[in-house]
Amino acid sequence: MFIGKKCVYAVLALSAAASAATRAPLFLTATNATANYLAIINTNTKQTLYVPTGGMGGVPSGSNAGGVAVSGEIAAVINYGSSNVSIFERRGDTMQPTQMIKTVSKPVSVAFGLGHLVVLELTTAESFPVYGSSVSASADGSTALLANDGSAGQIITYDGGAMYTETSGTVAWVNLSTDGAGGLSGTGTQVMLPPAPNNNTPLGLIGRGANVYLTIAHSDLEALVVNGRIVSMAEGPTPFVNSTGGLTHAPCWNALSGQFLFAADSPGKQLLRFLVSDTNVFLDKAAVATLTGSPTDLAAAGSLLGVIDGGDGTTSNVSLFGIDSEGELTLRFAVKIANPINGAAIVE
Repeated sequence: MFIGKKCVYAVLALSAAASAATRAPLFLTATNATANYLAIINTNTKQTLYVPTGGMGGVPSGSNAGGVAVSGEIAAVINYGSSNVSIFERRGDTMQPTQMIKTVSKPVSVAFGLGHLVVLELTTAESFPVYGSSVSASADGSTALLANDGSAGQIITYDGGAMYTETSGTVAWVNLSTDGAGGLSGTGTQVMLPPAPNNNTPLGLIGRGANVYLTIAHSDLEALVVNGRIVSMAEGPTPFVNSTGGLTHAPCWNALSGQFLFAADSPGKQLLRFLVSDTNVFLDKAAVATLTGSPTDLAAAGSLLGVIDGGDGTTSNVSLFGIDSEGELTLRFAVKIANPINGAAIVE
């Protein structure tokens, strides 16, 4: 029986679409070793693959978030020790390196948004235009960090542009153009933090629409920033210091899933759950999950939440949870990686 070419092409296209629709999301993190590798974990089979980034790791573990970022089927991975960022693209159940982007100084955090890849570095933030699955090797904008003291923490994008933290005490938002006239521009505008003692160590960020959710980690606070101003704050578990002043709790890094915001409580070795809206943030539940090590980054996509923790200091853990409609977490599995890993992202 003869089947026309158009029918054959249609069948092949439908088969490819069906395969893409049923394939498992991939959880990504970086080994952060001298020879840096992207660790790729299949969220269905638990299979773990390692693909070299072509650069060097070495970013101080737990001092940043956003060491890996995704947009569609592409991912960016920082190479702190070699001052560049590797770009990967999904190929089946693995990720293939496609580009290397040179940065002005050592990168600590990356994010996609508003048609750009933005990179937070020790002294500078840069933006690189994104065209489909390709990232321009040339920056179209940059800004010097306000504190510029080596304490760069995380960068994110949101409807208002880009925002970054410096853990010594600075949070700033920066214009990010999408009209072809350049990316990051101008000097950052500082977000005013509360007076001491409620301004200790701004750290984690996540943006959605016009809203940015910010942790002031060592003050045990989660804050909502709108139009460059804090409009709501929620206190984490108390007491958050012990009798000698040591931290026992601190919301450090954030992931959003609907109205639920999950924060990594690194000293508490647990995840916290907040309820968020466009106007408020509330602590909903402590110890929504407990971990064997201090969590250092996390990412959510669909009904999945992936968390990395420092394990025993030599071997790290990746834990994958399912999220139900009430924001409760169920551990699906955990994987050990023999390095102090950095970054968390999910490619669907």
